[in-house]
Amino acid sequence: MLVGMVSAKGSPGVTTSALAVASQWPRRVLVLEADPFGGDIGAGLGGGEWPSASGLADAVVDLRSTGLDEALRRRVHRPAPHAPPILAGLGCVGQASSVAWTQLGAALGRMPGADTVADCGRFAVLDGVTPLLRGCDVVVLVVGSGLRAVRAGSRIAPLLREELNAEPGDVRVSLLVVGPDEPYSTSEIAAGCRLPLLGELPRDRRAADVWSDGVPPARAFDRSPLQRGANRIAAKLVRAGTAGAGAA
Repeated sequence: MLVGMVSAKGSPGVTTSALAVASQWPRRVLVLEADPFGGDIGAGLGGGEWPSASGLADAVVDLRSTGLDEALRRRVHRPAPHAPPILAGLGCVGQASSVAWTQLGAALGRMPGADTVADCGRFAVLDGVTPLLRGCDVVVLVVGSGLRAVRAGSRIAPLLREELNAEPGDVRVSLLVVGPDEPYSTSEIAAGCRLPLLGELPRDRRAADVWSDGVPPARAFDRSPLQRGANRIAAKLVRAGTAGAGAA
């Protein structure tokens, strides 16, 4: 199963959401940092201590001469016990066009006994990541609940549906709201974007800092509002992916 997570504009917490959700995944999972504008996980969660040659660019080179399993074995890094395994992203803007996203997505979607959650950053039709999104079982649009975020989400949603050939209401393109009721509710945002509502994640700064800035988790981290919400979202995504596979 391959899940893509994208934002409409700004920084609504796509990377934090992807890491939190993957950390609660009920089976084996890999986080792929596929932001075409460059990855931040190594500097954030990794605190700048990410191993050299442990990332997507190196894996792409490996795939020219070896299989996916071997490439991932060489390049995936798990930075902490509470974190999922991660294939860190590209180093700078402009490298995305060199990645064979269609083939990579197909290979990741076929991994036996494992799923992939792809942090695809801000969505743009011509950014080079759209082929990866087309191969996803589920694409999640992550938005905040402020006016600018909702306005951007309502503009991006129809473009996502068009690119993925999904009609309004198709759960393959769903909505995740971060920080609801600031001021708009999840139902209002879903209606404005015309997307099925996957769920919501709370504003939980202390827990979010673990994923965004590598802050050591507190003793009650697993019971934090963010992690509890991520657990619910992970379960919903697995069910949605299973249902989609069955329909196919």
